[in-house]
Amino acid sequence: MKSVLLVDDHTLFRQVLAVTLKHRTDFKENVQAGSLAEARQVLADRDGRVDLAIVDVPEKDATQLIHKLHELDIPVLAFIDVQSLEGRTRALQAGANEVLSMASSDEDIVGVVTRLISE
Repeated sequence: MKSVLLVDDHTLFRQVLAVTLKHRTDFKENVQAGSLAEARQVLADRDGRVDLAIVDVPEKDATQLIHKLHELDIPVLAFIDVQSLEGRTRALQAGANEVLSMASSDEDIVGVVTRLISE
């Protein structure tokens, strides 16, 4: 069973994304974290065993988490604000496999997630 770690401080966004992924991808287990500290704890509790991480990148510290995920060979989809070229650059430099805007459609998100888990 594939698992995804969803890291975002917006509970509603995490929950909607979790339901969307459960119904439209191979991810049947989702682990949610509302902060970077929670995400680090989840990774420690699971010995780094997740198949994909989706991380919101509004905070500069998020790049440290992305770097850690990259070191663990966990593919990362990072979300940034619509106009944040700086956020996109930071996420990619930290090791994110893909970066999307928070305004992306569910089709775009599902397409990227499907591609990342099949690589």
